[in-house]
Amino acid sequence: MGAKLFGFVLFCLCVSASTSNTIEDGFQLTTRALTEYLNTGVRPGYFSYALSQCPLPNILSGHTDVKAAIGDSQVCYLCSQIVDLFILKRRLGMTDVEMAKEASDICITLKIENERVCDGIINANLGIFMYIIDNNADLKNTSVCGLILTNYNCDSGNAYEWTVEVPSGKTVDKVKANGTNTFNILHISDIHYDPLYTPGKSSQCGEPLCCQADQDDGSEEGTSCGYWGEYVSGDTPIHTVEEAFKQMATHEFDFVYYTGDTIRHRVWSTSTENNTKEIITITDLFKKYFKVPVFTALGNHEPHPVNTWSSEGVDDPSVSTQWLFNLIAEEWGEWLSEEAKATLLKGGFYTVSPKEGLRIVVLNNNVCYNENWWLINDSKDPYGQLAWLVEVLLEAEKMKENVHLLMHMPTGTGSCLASWSREYRRILSRFANTVTGHFTGHSHKDEMWVYYDSTDSSKPVSVGWNGASLNSDKSNPSYKLYQIDGETYDVLDFEEWTFNLTQANLDPTKDVEWYKLYSFKEAYGVDSLEPSAVDDLLVKMTKDHSLIQKYYNYKFRNSDYAVKEGCDESCEKTLLCNMVSTMNGDTTRCEELKQLYEESIIAAIIYRQRISKVLPLYLVSFSLTLAPS
Repeated sequence: MGAKLFGFVLFCLCVSASTSNTIEDGFQLTTRALTEYLNTGVRPGYFSYALSQCPLPNILSGHTDVKAAIGDSQVCYLCSQIVDLFILKRRLGMTDVEMAKEASDICITLKIENERVCDGIINANLGIFMYIIDNNADLKNTSVCGLILTNYNCDSGNAYEWTVEVPSGKTVDKVKANGTNTFNILHISDIHYDPLYTPGKSSQCGEPLCCQADQDDGSEEGTSCGYWGEYVSGDTPIHTVEEAFKQMATHEFDFVYYTGDTIRHRVWSTSTENNTKEIITITDLFKKYFKVPVFTALGNHEPHPVNTWSSEGVDDPSVSTQWLFNLIAEEWGEWLSEEAKATLLKGGFYTVSPKEGLRIVVLNNNVCYNENWWLINDSKDPYGQLAWLVEVLLEAEKMKENVHLLMHMPTGTGSCLASWSREYRRILSRFANTVTGHFTGHSHKDEMWVYYDSTDSSKPVSVGWNGASLNSDKSNPSYKLYQIDGETYDVLDFEEWTFNLTQANLDPTKDVEWYKLYSFKEAYGVDSLEPSAVDDLLVKMTKDHSLIQKYYNYKFRNSDYAVKEGCDESCEKTLLCNMVSTMNGDTTRCEELKQLYEESIIAAIIYRQRISKVLPLYLVSFSLTLAPS
């Protein structure tokens, strides 16, 4: 009884560790124990031991050792069996209480998390799964496994395959920016405000988020949470948010782009009440420090539970996301028109025109996240958002407007539904010259993504600029200041500002020493930030690896944590690929850049070999010329 829920927890939460040489045995033992439990309803005596050998955390990440040892088909088969039984048990009358108890028991037995974290996460998410099962008579295992095990190519049938209508035609001719009339835009992302952050608490707490008021104090050297924040396991205290906002207010800018994630990572104890309070707190700070409009995209942490965006038409208040849309329409209302509020209330997206010739389009692309369980219920263009985007861009093209796109999630990180990221790229390709700015968040890192034409992988059409974060996730807190052309609204350049977290934490009584980390054009020696220029820079990086090292350091804002970790050749190639990965499954440009990188390595080896052969001969010849006659 409840064995199906056990399977759900196993696939969605398991975080134990397995070495590559034990993966196959561990998987087979786990499968055997699970099968016996499913068939009899009684846990075999070796059940707990079998779970301890579970390799499923690596399965969820698509680890190459797991894929080699087990294979996609076995993983997908086990998932399908578990999901089928889960659905059957529910339809035979298993209650929410029974499922929650079983799931919590398994979570604790597996030592996935402690009891309060297990209970909190399960209770927050269970209602959504029950709603989806209860309201989908034709629900199939392929819909579930195809979503949660994306990296294993589990057959999802046509559950996640759809398109939007993109009009034929070419994008408008590009108008070249002259840079004589400019203004600035401030870009902030991923604040992750934590009202429970407490300096001196343990930074190694064993829970998903540390530095909490209800956790133990730090006891050993280096384990106490710093005053301004922590590089690992900590979110952002309110005094760090205010310190950053005070610093940002010293600059001149016409408006603010905030690409989301206000809520902390304490995912086991979020609630609509707490999330509401925290969103209002940060919105009030925006209004206090910035006397200009703030255009905000929702982050994946804003809803409760995290990552979940209820399907259109779901009005059950216990699972609906409508409370969040109502809240932000009220809180952001002073910066928005009534028309913008209408789509905001529908699905968290909107458009405004703050300057003549400029249109800002803010998307809620968190809906494409493969941890958004509502995709199992309905995945086709949630809220009709992409179809709406096409209409907005068509009108902008007609009116000769230039468009800035804001959204929280980069589309090519592997966690955005393939059909959504594909259709988005098709739209971006069609309106390439209408879209002159593209801004994201989510990764907490200073990154960029080059988008290529959907039918021609050699043609760069757009660059997505990530806002880094105030959250100090292995990085120093930061923000960006963009210089924008006042006629074309192209991004001409940007600066990133930061401070060293380690140094600031040494003496919290001293003022934080903010400094300009770099400007893009100066750091990389480029003349523009046009897509073609950035693509040329990537090619240059394949030959001049010092540029990749520079990108790596800037990615983490020269944090002590990342500098110590370093970036080897494998890391460098990964960085190159990440910069051109904008659609799940498309590695075309990635492979091209890796090939150029490998060729540069080979060329360097050959050069060194030639030098090693020629140099001794040269030295002999040189010495002979110096010898007395």
